[in-house]
Amino acid sequence: MNIDLAHYLSQMQQYGVRRLLVLSGQAAWCRQQALGFTRQYSGDWLWIADTPLPNYPHLQRKPEAVQNLLGSEFHHAVFDASNGINAESLIAVSGTLSSGSLLVLLLPEWGSLEQQPDNDSLRWSEAPEPICIPHFIQHIKRQLNADSDVLFWLQNGEFTGQLLAERKVWVKPDGSPTEEQQHLLDSLLRADAGTYVLIAGRGRGKSALAGMLAAQWAGKGECWLTAPAQASGNTLQQWAEGKVSFWAPDALLAQCQAEPPQHVDWLIIDEAAAIPAPQLYRLISSFPRVLLTTTVQGYEGSGRGFLLKFCAGLTDMHLLNLQQPIRWANNDPLERCIHQLLLVEAENSLSEKPGKLQQIVEINQQQLMGNENRLNQFYGLLTSAHYRTTPLDLRRLFDAPGLSFSLGLDDKQSVIAALWLVDEGGLSPDLAREVWAGRRRPRGNLVAQSLAAHGAEYLAPQLRSVRISRIAVVSSLRRQGIARTLITQQIERAKLRGLDYLSVSFGYTEELWQFWQACGFELIHMGSHREASSGCYAAMAIVPFSRDAVLLARRAKRQFLLNQLLSCVKLHHVNDIAAAELAEEDWRELAGFAFAYRTLEASQVSLYRLLRHQVAICHSLRPLLEGQMTVELLLKQGNLNGRKALMQQWRQEVAEALLALDSERCHYWKNWVVARLPVISPAA
Repeated sequence: MNIDLAHYLSQMQQYGVRRLLVLSGQAAWCRQQALGFTRQYSGDWLWIADTPLPNYPHLQRKPEAVQNLLGSEFHHAVFDASNGINAESLIAVSGTLSSGSLLVLLLPEWGSLEQQPDNDSLRWSEAPEPICIPHFIQHIKRQLNADSDVLFWLQNGEFTGQLLAERKVWVKPDGSPTEEQQHLLDSLLRADAGTYVLIAGRGRGKSALAGMLAAQWAGKGECWLTAPAQASGNTLQQWAEGKVSFWAPDALLAQCQAEPPQHVDWLIIDEAAAIPAPQLYRLISSFPRVLLTTTVQGYEGSGRGFLLKFCAGLTDMHLLNLQQPIRWANNDPLERCIHQLLLVEAENSLSEKPGKLQQIVEINQQQLMGNENRLNQFYGLLTSAHYRTTPLDLRRLFDAPGLSFSLGLDDKQSVIAALWLVDEGGLSPDLAREVWAGRRRPRGNLVAQSLAAHGAEYLAPQLRSVRISRIAVVSSLRRQGIARTLITQQIERAKLRGLDYLSVSFGYTEELWQFWQACGFELIHMGSHREASSGCYAAMAIVPFSRDAVLLARRAKRQFLLNQLLSCVKLHHVNDIAAAELAEEDWRELAGFAFAYRTLEASQVSLYRLLRHQVAICHSLRPLLEGQMTVELLLKQGNLNGRKALMQQWRQEVAEALLALDSERCHYWKNWVVARLPVISPAA
């Protein structure tokens, strides 16, 4: 059966719009029909699939490589979702299509979609194998069936689709600035020093506007450009007519640090939401005028959330908007459909005048997905509060296992606060030991695994807990105790469930820690390096309930404080902190370092204690811990090929020291570490 799309394509070109065509059936049948379209109708026919087609004459990309296409434009595309739906890639591909384009979406057999495991779930579900995604599939079916502008061709059914309702003929822009662009361009060409943030949906011409600014800037200085990938700035550079210099973010930061830029009037940062906030702040401080562009919602995350979270910390910030699309007509069927599928406009469902907290409800995934308005408000609130919220989080929200939610509602039943919780722990004793030893990293269990892998708590993964993944309150009602009320209720609920503790992981700031501390949390771990995304140290805190959790918190805090002291005290005071006597927990820790894969940071307190003993010679480890030599010098001195070889040498030195100190204990704890003995031992 051949389908004639000529009338549809002609009308789409006339109206300047794009549409979605769904092919559903066996994978081979779907690919065969899609390939037929690529031969029958001219176009670029970008093909997105996990497995490339042999001898395909057009551009192919895997879903995870789509971000490199941002800033490019294609006429027609095929998105093969037979094995899984990569939501970020889907929204990004839709944004690259020109007016008159079809996006052909390949799906498994329509009637059994709910029973089809989704390979993409491996990125977000924390399950070891692909899982079925019934909630997301039900949402997709509901949205697609309700959209009369979507074209369907099912393998075991007829082609269904109708021509678009009559609308105004679209006149493609001739390359001149639109009225909206010209207004903003005039303002920027007269701009004083400051930071200017241009936020818009895809296809609105923000990159073109930034390029026009560079091309028409009449000041004495240059215009520089940075972007997460050079390809994403292609459109901007074309409009700049060669009057902008591109810098990769890392190279530009290094240049700014080595020599502050001179004679540069503008720094343009394209797709700024994809660049870590600490880098953005440092770049902004180095230039007199900065223009940041960001997409409302897309592969990189939420532009509106970026505006609320990042831009709130800027002084002298000017907000600019582009509303009208220029690469396709208004009310584009494809854009509207993708936005509905992936809740891109969810923030618009939030109440404009939220009332005071009246009720807190606990719901599960099925209940949340069954109420479309509440789902949009919940996700919209998260998106507005966390600018790193992406479609990946949406997929997790729909179908990841072990989730529960708490909603704060006002008198109109509108969502004004949201809490997202994830069950953790309950690992078997043997698996918990494997995590502690560094031999296994099963998916999920963020806090429980970190306490085992980075702390000394090999029992932590066995305890059952719940972690606060996200918390948000509408901006106008913050600092009124609403978040604390939600957390207090969760503490009581966790106790009733018989859980061991409630946990949270967050980017440490003094303000955030004061909040969590006021909610009853105890700080038990902090990372040693700042996270690239937030510029903060990753902190972990818990509220312990059970006796085991209370003891865990006590030990973890003690270990954390000792590590902090060892990192800042002068060397001659180390002996006061690291007593010479090795306790059984030190033997376990040192054996984990010597005979498994415990990290240097996690083991450092016990290592300092070991070095107090004369038999612990440790030729290369001792100079490092005593501050006499750096890793670089040790590598050079030992003629070693990289840190991995040096780490192996350190482990061997510790093994020899333990054997010399007490061979019987050494053999015992070696056997325990390599899993020749039961996890719960008399010495544990």
